[in-house]
Amino acid sequence: MNKVLAIVFTLFFGLSCIAQDKEERLPNRSYLLADGQEKDLSFLKAKCRQANLDLGLSVLVNRIPTNSKLVTPKPSSHLLRQGELQLQLPMNETQDEFAVYHSDVFGIPSTINVLQIGDELITYRTMETAGNIHLLYHCVRGAYGTKKSSHPKNAPVYKLWDTPERTLLPDLELQDQIAQAEAKKLAKTGYDILIFNDLKSYAYNEFGDLGIGHFLDTMRKYNPDKMLQGDLLTPMSAQYLDRVNENQLWNASMRTKIVETLTEKQDFYNSQQMPWMIGNFQVILADKNRRATTLEELEWLLSKAAAFDAGFGLHFDAETMRKHGLTPVFLKTIRLWETLRLNGLFSEAQKEQFKDPYGNWHIAKENDSTYLLYAEHISRRYFCNFDDDRWEWNSPYESRFALCVAAEGKGSISELEFRTPNGILYLPCTLKGGQYLVYDFNGTACITDQNFNKIKEVFPQGVSILDEGTSEVSFTCEVHTEDKKQPSVTVRYYTHGVPECITHRLHPHK
Repeated sequence: MNKVLAIVFTLFFGLSCIAQDKEERLPNRSYLLADGQEKDLSFLKAKCRQANLDLGLSVLVNRIPTNSKLVTPKPSSHLLRQGELQLQLPMNETQDEFAVYHSDVFGIPSTINVLQIGDELITYRTMETAGNIHLLYHCVRGAYGTKKSSHPKNAPVYKLWDTPERTLLPDLELQDQIAQAEAKKLAKTGYDILIFNDLKSYAYNEFGDLGIGHFLDTMRKYNPDKMLQGDLLTPMSAQYLDRVNENQLWNASMRTKIVETLTEKQDFYNSQQMPWMIGNFQVILADKNRRATTLEELEWLLSKAAAFDAGFGLHFDAETMRKHGLTPVFLKTIRLWETLRLNGLFSEAQKEQFKDPYGNWHIAKENDSTYLLYAEHISRRYFCNFDDDRWEWNSPYESRFALCVAAEGKGSISELEFRTPNGILYLPCTLKGGQYLVYDFNGTACITDQNFNKIKEVFPQGVSILDEGTSEVSFTCEVHTEDKKQPSVTVRYYTHGVPECITHRLHPHK
C-alpha cells in the first residue's frame, strides 16, 4: 500500500509541473517515424525539413529479449509474472512433462509459454487439463541458457508474461529502472516526438493504469521538451500524452473502412479534448508481391488527414527514401498538403469532399500564393492481350489524360499507340519487363524501373484528350518475345477535373 501511495504522490506532483507546457505544443503536426539508426538521423532530419514534418521515434522499453542478462544464465526475480502455480509432485532434472495445480492464468494468452521455478526457466508446447491439475507436455528444461534443477513438491511455479515479439516483460520495479535509463538516453537525442505504442503492456503489472502513468512520468521528467504520443487513452495516460495515434496502418485498399473509423474516432477524441492522429502510412519499394507506393496513394492519405484536420505518422525509412524514385516528389507533396492543412486553408466544403472514401485529389503549386486543387479520376488497370485491345474509358471530366503502363515478366513492347475519338497519342519507346512508362499531365514521359527511378526520357507525339463520359479507346504496339514468352502489360489512365484555386501566402509551421 505504501508503494501505491508513493506512486500516486509522484504522479500527482509530476502532473502539476507539466500542465502548463502542454498547451504550447502544436498538437496535430504530422511526423516521420525514424528507423532508430544513428547513422541515418541527420539524413532523416533533413528530409523532415523538406516535408515540413517532425521526426518521431518509437519507444518500447519494457521488452526483455530471452538472451538478455536479465534472463540468462540466471533469470531475474523481477520478470513479470501472470500468476503463481504449485508443482503437484517432485520433479527431477530430466523430466519433460509435469503437472501443476489448477490456475486461471492458463486462460491468459501466451506466445512462448515460459515458466520460472527458482533459477530455472521451462517452456512447454502443449497443456491439458484434468480435474484440478494442468498437465504440461513437450517441455524444454533449462530454457534460454538457465540451469536445469530438481524441484520439490508444491514448489512455486510462476507463469511469466510474454509478448508476440517473443520477449518477456518486467515488473514495475524493473520497468522503472529500464525506463529511467532509456529516458536519460533519449534526452540526448534529436527526436521531436517520443512514440509509445502498446501502452497497455505497461499496465500488466499489479498497478494497472498507475503503471502506465509511472512510466510516462519518468519519460516526461527527463524529456520535458519532447512531445509524447501514445496509442492508448486512459485516465493516467491522458495526463501525460500530448496526443494519441492508435498505430493503425492504412493503405488505399481500405478506402471504405478509413472514413467510417475516423469519423467515430474524431467524435470520441473531441469529446475527451485530446488531439489525435489518423494513423500511419507506409511508403514501400516494389518486391515480388507488391508494387512500389505511388503518388496517388500518398495523396489519398493526405486528403484524409486534411478532411479530419489530423496529422499522421509516415513510415518512410532511409533505405526506401534513397531507392524510391519519387522521394523528392513525395516530400514536396507532403509539405504542400500539410502546410495548407496547418494554416487552415481548406474550406469546410472541401474537407467534406475529402471524406469521400473513393475520392482522389491532387494539389499543384502554381506560384507562391496560388495552389490548384484537382479532383482526380483514377481508372482500374486494363490488361493488354495485344490482339484487339479496345476499351471503353470513362471519365467524369473532359481532360487531358495521364498514363502508367506497366510491363512484367520477359519480353518487351515498343511503338505504343493510343487512339481516342480526339486523336492519336504515339509513344516511341521500348518498354521491357520490370519497367513502367509514365506519361504525365504536362505531356512529358519517361521509362522508369519498378521503383519509379527514371531510366530514359520518351518524346510523345499527338493528342491526349478524353471527353467527359465514355470514350472508345484502342491500344496497339509491337510485341517482342523472349524465350517464347510475352510480357504481361497493364494500362492505367488518370484525368483531372477543373481545379479549385486556393490563394494565400503561406507561412509554414515549424
